[in-house]
Amino acid sequence: MRQQQIAVIGAGITGLTQALWLQREGHRISLFERGDERLDHHCSHVGAGMLAPYCELSEAEPEVARWGAAALQLWQAMVPTLARPAHMTCTGTLVVAHHRDRAGMQHLAERVDRVGLGAHLRWLRRDELRALEPELESRFAEGLYFSPEGEIDPRSLLPTLVETLHQNGATLHFDTEVESLAPGEIVVRGARQAFDWVLDCRGLAARDQMPDLRGVRGEILTLHTREVRLHRPIRMMHPRYPLYIVPRPGDRFVVGATSIESDSSRPVTVRSALELLSAAYALHPAFAEAEIVEMKTQCRPAFPDHLPRIVQQENLLCINGLYRHGYLLSPLLAETVAAFVHDQRRLTETLRLWQHSRLATGESA
Repeated sequence: MRQQQIAVIGAGITGLTQALWLQREGHRISLFERGDERLDHHCSHVGAGMLAPYCELSEAEPEVARWGAAALQLWQAMVPTLARPAHMTCTGTLVVAHHRDRAGMQHLAERVDRVGLGAHLRWLRRDELRALEPELESRFAEGLYFSPEGEIDPRSLLPTLVETLHQNGATLHFDTEVESLAPGEIVVRGARQAFDWVLDCRGLAARDQMPDLRGVRGEILTLHTREVRLHRPIRMMHPRYPLYIVPRPGDRFVVGATSIESDSSRPVTVRSALELLSAAYALHPAFAEAEIVEMKTQCRPAFPDHLPRIVQQENLLCINGLYRHGYLLSPLLAETVAAFVHDQRRLTETLRLWQHSRLATGESA
């Protein structure tokens, strides 16, 4: 296989996984990121890292569950090979609801069955719930358990991906604005650079190329307490959007996320904070004494159908629109692009990801 020179623009979870997969195929990678190496300006930095393909069926299309199940296996194979450890667990997801929201849990179970994935869910009675999460048994009479599902911590994963790319010879350009891009070339600091392939993974910054891309605002909190013990991510059914509580090392819990049709990055609103904190308290009263460590906002890139896209124009590929499924689906999109770069082969199972070109090239990036 001929080694190719590939530029990847954007160091969020999409760009980093694209770069890693192509690097491991033997290609030379140049990664360009307008922010610094901390990546704390990125939507990916704020995400909860949920790897829950079946739970996503509460809102997502069946393709997301099927693609996500395949991507979860890719994560499980890849994470142990990274330059240093990254926190990931695959102990399943527990879905619970108070009586007034039970219809949402029932709807999720029915939808999973209807698309032929019922083998991955199990209804739990109170005694089974106690065995799985002892501290929740007194709060809920039943639950839905999805296995295998998991979560991955962006705060440990993103720097690990950067370090892995660096150790394996990628050229990393942080604090570097790509001024324009076109098939096979980019402009940086007024100088034109040629590549065999250019991959645009800029998220919302790519709206100059993809006019139907929009932002969906999400807000997320991090709490610290030693008074709560959970062993896996918990989904709380909510009348407006699914909420999750994810245990992390150091007695921390990620609570998120709202889903608001807005690309505003203003601070977390009172309403959203109340909803997220109320969900945590309703799950476990000991959260009332938890410390609020962080309150963050993110704007996730989404297309009207809420499905990701790979758009080709000659040797320019735009990979975008992962919405709330960035961590879940990014390895599968990376594998799909790597196969295409290798021999122009579009994988049958991901054909729906490919879209006809609507790009306007040569504009400011």
